[in-house]
Amino acid sequence: MPKRSTAAAEPAAPQRAATPRKAKKTDAAKISPLDYMLQVLRDPEASPAERKWAAEKAAPYIHPRLQTVEHGGEVTLRHEDALEALK
Repeated sequence: MPKRSTAAAEPAAPQRAATPRKAKKTDAAKISPLDYMLQVLRDPEASPAERKWAAEKAAPYIHPRLQTVEHGGEVTLRHEDALEALK
């Protein structure tokens, strides 16, 4: 198999330094979606609608729902009997 000539390859375009605006945008892109939602939630300048949205979206990650668990064993004590024992 013949080798390809590297002389025909185009030179790479010179890279420009990131402007302060782009650098700031790049840093913002590194946060997780949850971190972003928490920033909006804690921002005192955010509108109530924005803060409500952030709270609703972040809540499942902060406060997970309890799982439904099916009891597989035999119940030996009923709650009615336990209440009677307390009297």
